[in-house]
This record gives sequence, structure tokens and C-alpha cells, in this order.
Amino acid sequence: MSWRGLVAKLLYWPVRWLTRFETIFDAEVDADKTADGTSQHVVYVMRSTSVTDFLVAQRAVRKAGLPALTDPLIINGHRHARVMYLEQAEAETNEVAIEEFLDLLQSHQKERQLNIQLMPLGLFWGRKAGQERREGNTMVADLDNPGRWRKFWLVLFSGRHVLVRGSRPVSLRNMADQHGASRRVAHKLARVARVHFVRVRHAVAGPKLAERQRVIAELLETAALKKAIADEAKSKKISLEKAHKRAYGYLDEISANYSDFLVRILDRFMGWMWSRIYNGVHVEGGDRIRSLAQAGHEVVYVPCHRSHMDYLLLSYVIYKEGLVPPHIAAGVNLDFFPAGPLFRRGGAFFIRRSFKGNKLYAAVFREYLNRLFQKGYPVEYFPEGGRSRTGRLLTPKTGMIAMTVQGMLRGQQRPMSIVPVYLGYEHVMEVGTYLKELKGKSKEKESLWQVLSSIRHLRNFGQGYVTFGEPINVGQTLDQLTPHWQESITHGAEEPARPKWLTPTVNLLAEQIMQRINDAAGLNSVNLTALALLSSEQYSLSREELEAQLEVYTKLLRDVPYSSNAHVPSESGKELWQLAQRQDKFTVESDSMGEMIRLDGTSAIAMTYYRNNIMHMVIVPAIIAAYACAHPRFKQADLVHLLEQVQPLLKEELFISHAREDMALWSQALLDHLHSEGMINLVGDNEYATVARDSSAYFRLQLLARAASETLQRYAILFELLQQGGAQGRAQLERAAVELAERLSAMHGVNAPEFFDKKLLSALISTLKREDFIEVNQEGNFVAHADVGALSDTIDRLLEPAVVQTIRQAVQRRLQA
Repeated sequence: MSWRGLVAKLLYWPVRWLTRFETIFDAEVDADKTADGTSQHVVYVMRSTSVTDFLVAQRAVRKAGLPALTDPLIINGHRHARVMYLEQAEAETNEVAIEEFLDLLQSHQKERQLNIQLMPLGLFWGRKAGQERREGNTMVADLDNPGRWRKFWLVLFSGRHVLVRGSRPVSLRNMADQHGASRRVAHKLARVARVHFVRVRHAVAGPKLAERQRVIAELLETAALKKAIADEAKSKKISLEKAHKRAYGYLDEISANYSDFLVRILDRFMGWMWSRIYNGVHVEGGDRIRSLAQAGHEVVYVPCHRSHMDYLLLSYVIYKEGLVPPHIAAGVNLDFFPAGPLFRRGGAFFIRRSFKGNKLYAAVFREYLNRLFQKGYPVEYFPEGGRSRTGRLLTPKTGMIAMTVQGMLRGQQRPMSIVPVYLGYEHVMEVGTYLKELKGKSKEKESLWQVLSSIRHLRNFGQGYVTFGEPINVGQTLDQLTPHWQESITHGAEEPARPKWLTPTVNLLAEQIMQRINDAAGLNSVNLTALALLSSEQYSLSREELEAQLEVYTKLLRDVPYSSNAHVPSESGKELWQLAQRQDKFTVESDSMGEMIRLDGTSAIAMTYYRNNIMHMVIVPAIIAAYACAHPRFKQADLVHLLEQVQPLLKEELFISHAREDMALWSQALLDHLHSEGMINLVGDNEYATVARDSSAYFRLQLLARAASETLQRYAILFELLQQGGAQGRAQLERAAVELAERLSAMHGVNAPEFFDKKLLSALISTLKREDFIEVNQEGNFVAHADVGALSDTIDRLLEPAVVQTIRQAVQRRLQA
């Protein structure tokens, strides 16, 4: 037995007792299989010759079902190394690895069927980034070559926090076929592997940290802030010392104080907490963010904002995906004791709601954010600016997005990618508070008492959903939208550029972000059940009807996916109802004919929040169903014409990502599905007929159609006011639309809080103007375009006659008043 083998044998049980690890492997290994199904031709590349690393890695690969590090690798009767070492400080070890790479490449030239998979295997003890000027504490820091004594302390103090990262394997068959089997290729392979380990380390632990006070001092010495301080002193007629002190105060208010020690503590705490308040957290797209981080991208996470839980859940999930948690832009309202200091150590930096009229604060914040980008810290901010009170995505605040683009204009060297993130829950603890605020109650100021009060109400919240959507490469997007954007790059003391193209480009980027968040949405038992019950008469269905309708939604969105990133549960309608019932949000009554599930008045309003999370996914299928219910016989071309006309409104209101020109193909797929499910009949060339009204299929179609009812009613109100109201000012039109929506809500029991939201109606009016449904006369008043009448009549036909009558009578009364 070799000396190394003897040491490994002696250390096996102590290391096993003292260490605990998590594993993340980027992909399954595509290699030759043995008779028992394991991957035979896998070779591991490690960065350290440490025996303790070897012992932990041995357990990790066995757990993953991969060949053990001690398993022999025999090719054509010759024994090859199963593990290769690329230790940074050992030239001799590196030369041995290069010889082994060369040997394997040459084996591929001799045997054409051979395909060895080369897997980089990294171990991270404690995941500590270290300090900028001095290495981190040797007792806990993740050091590449710590030495035996330091390694002892590392195992003792960080052995319970080991991450084993198996990267995506490299096919040596492809390498040999494309580049040959020379020593030069072997050297290149070793160099690429070393760079890969550096990038993985950066992704896992993040860049080295600097002390908070040092960060503040360095920022105050930058040319940009010196100029901003001088401008502040001049404009406010104060001394340079006072202006400098003001800038220091702003930085002290803003700056994070990231602590990897606290993050490790929170990891344990959050793992314990999630297991008690959630049945599980469903995560999709983790491989995307790992790939971006390992490719050296500056990653900017932009999630939707549903709850205060978002901060904790997303950071926890990112950490569990093997990546460093981001620095998070949090509202300064959260900077209260003791939460503020804890948030800072968790990576939060604080931002005021508005920078208006405070140029120094804006300059300070921009410089701080730019430093995060330049140093390579991942960043997270909420584009909506605040939590959604209705469950829909809010119109994005573009300030942070503009600063992100300006970060590129400050000479950002690394590629930057924005990652939209969808966060969804089966229970949001703040929903009751949101409803009170929508009814006019003032928002409570965040405080320690409020936090303690929230903790008292923690219970089982069902399932959580986190989906990392399709990333947006900022540089490539700017190349497409503004080809000459690099001409606006500034340096040093210059103000970040605000070229003419910045605002329209940022608006397009913001729209794309929100659409991609919605593209990654997740259906769950609660939002689907809410959708079905809110679409029913009296908000009630029999259990059999509910389960059947849940099947309608999930089968439709599986067969015709809203997007490739959307999550549709695999459970049956019966299983989904059983899951939803656990949340105790629905009233279940039994009689001699079976169970009846219903919503009472208060719970119906609360359920609109969950339904609104997924309205964008069902709105077009619902409009198609409404069109089928309203037209016993119809042609696809007429339906497509309607969808193309309302697409801009749906895009404005619900951030649907399907373009106007996609409506024909999308509607065809949906019609084919409805036909295959027996809810409509095909009676001619692209001509359809509705099934019998007394059939169960028609009932399911009608329930699907009613999901679009409130949206179509809003459009009907606007078109009726335009068509019948004559020339009118914008303010007059907005006021009339809000009043009419409030009346309709009261008379027909529309409980959705956003139904008569002034901001939403105003945005829809702007869209109608932009799409030329509204013209402006010489007096500056709004006048309906000639096409409005026909579209108004088409939409009216999709609504209940009583609703249409209410709208028309209300408009007539306004004209007569």
C-alpha cells in the first residue's frame, strides 16, 4: 500500500465523522455504461491533492452513482489514472496531469469507439470568499493549498459546510476529433481546466470581500464622487467638508456589510424554517444561472415581488444552487433594528424610494452599484419597486434598470446578464394586509413589532415556486436595440451617460424583463382552484366539476404551453384539489348529492390575488373559449382578427410575451386542442361550431371562457365610452372609466380589487391612443377611431347581456347628465 493510501485509510473515519457535504452536479454523464448501468469511462479533475478532499469527493461521487475515485480505469489493457490533479502551486503535479491528458487523448485516436468524460470536481470548504488584501481566517476560509496544519483546522471548523461541485463533463472524443492528440492540446486542456476552477470558485464564493468602512472610504476617493461632492457644495452653498460628510452619510445608509458567517447560519436556519412552513420549494432553471456564473458573467437577478419572503427564499435557493447569494437592493423602510443590520450582513444594500431633487444621493448610489458590478458581486433588485397588492405584475420602475445599463456604459469588462425570476406561493402571508390597503387603509410602517406579529402567524404555506427565466445578455441586447451604444461609454469623473437612446431602450428592456418573468410562471393547486371557482356562478362548484376543470387547465397548458419555461403540474385534477384543500382557503359543504366547494365574499376577494398570478397564461385561451360560446359557428380568421386587435391591450395589462403576428399560430394550436377535447367541433375549412349547450363539454368551455370576463368588461367600458361619449379630454375619460367600473363591480359582484384601478385604466387608454384607436382633435380632446365601433360590438357579444346593458345604460346617463 502506498504512503498516500495508508494516510487515506487512517483518516477515513475521522474525516467521515467531521465532515458533511452537499453535492451539485451540472449534468448526467453521457458515457459508456457497465452492466449495472453506472458510467464506466469517467475521469475526474481536481484542483487539490489533499487526502481529505479525496475522501470527501469519494463519498460524493458514490452518492451520485458515479465510479469511485479508486475504481481502476482500464483501456485496451492499460491502466489509466481515474483522478488528475491540477494543483495551482505544484508544477510537478501539473506536468503529471498533462502527461495523463495526452495519454487519454492518444487512446481516443487508437480506439474510435472510446468516449471518456472529463469531469471537473471542485470542493469548497465553508464557501468563504476571503478578503481583498489578506487571506481569510484559515480556520474557516476555503483555501486552495492550505497546508496540513491549516487543513486540520479547516476540517475541524468548516467540515460541516462542504460543497462538492461536479461541473458539466467534457467529451475527450470530441476534443480528440476536433483538435488532435498533441502535447499542445493537452497543455490547452489543462489551462482551460485551471481557468474553469477559478470561475467556479468565483461563482460559488463570490469575489473577495472588503471591509465596509474601506469600501466607503474608497468610493469617496473616486473621481466621480469627488466631482459630485464639489458640485453639491457649490449648488447648496455649503462647505466641502459638509458636502463630504453628507456623501459619507448616504454611503453609510446604503452600503451592505456582507458576512459569509451569517449566510452559513441563515442557511441552517432557513433550511429548518422552510421544512416547517413549506411542503417544498420547486426550483427550475438553476443550471442556467450556474452556467452564467461559471462563464464569468455579472449576474443581475430581477424577480417579481409578492412577499417579504421573496428576499429570504431567493437568496436561499441561489445558495443551494451552489452560488454566492446576491447583494439585494432593499427599500430603506426595512432598515430598522434589528432587521436592518441582519439584512446588511445578508447582502442587502438600502435604496430610497425616490432620488428626485437629490443629485448627490443619485451619484453616490450609482457609484456604489457600479462598484458591485465592477467587482463582480451578483446583484438582485425588484423591477416593480414594491410588492404587488393584486397578484399581477406591476408596471416596472425603470430606475435600477437604467443604472444597470449605465453600468455597461462605465466600461464594464465582464459580460452582464439579467436573469428574470418568477416567485410563486400557494400562500402569501401578507394577502390580508394587501386587501386592507386596497380598501384605503394606510400601509403600516415596517417595525420589529410587525415582524414578531408576522412570525406568530407562520404556518404551513404549501409549496413555493422559484423559476429562473430566460436570461437577457445586456451587451447583446444593446447591440440589437442600439448598435452604436458603445460610443456613449464614459470613464472617471464623467457622469454616467444619458444619451437620447437610453430611455426608450430601457423601457423596451423593462418590458422584456416583465414578459420573461411571466414566461417562467408556475401553476399550482391554489391558483388553479381559485381560477376555477372565481369563474363559476356564485363562486361554487361540485367537487367533480372542480376536479374536471382543473384537468381542463393543466391539460390545455401542457398540450399548448404558454412558454417553454412555464411550470405546469403533473398531478391529476383530483390530486390538485387534495393539495389545495390542505391550505384551508376553501369552504367544503356536503349534502346527499356530494361535496360542494365554494368561496365566501371575503375569501373570494383574497383568491383573486392567486388567480392573478397566472391570468396571463389563460387569458388568450379564455378569450377563444368566450368567442366559441358567443358564436355557434365561427371562422378562425375572425377570431384571429379580434386577438390581433386586443393583443396590445393584453400586453400592456398582463405582460403577455406573444407578439401580434403569433396570434394566428397560437389560436390554431388552441383550437386544435379544444377540438381534440370535444369542447368545439370542426365543421369546415378552419371553421368551428360550439358543442351542445346542455353538454358537460360546453360547461367546461364556459368556465374557461369566464376567466376572461373581467378583462373583457374593462375593454367594453373603454370602447363604449369612446364610441358614445364623443370628444372628451383624457382626464374626463379616465374619471368616467373608473366610475363606470366601480358601478359595474357593485352591480355584478366583481370582487377583483384591480378591476377599477385608475393606473391600469390609464395605461390601457395610453395603449389605445398609441394603437390609433384614439385620435386627438384640434382642441386636444380624444375622439374614437372609426374601427372602435366594430371592435366594441364584437367584445360586447362575448359578455353577459346584463353586463352589456349596465355599461350602455351608465354611459347614456352620463351623457344626459
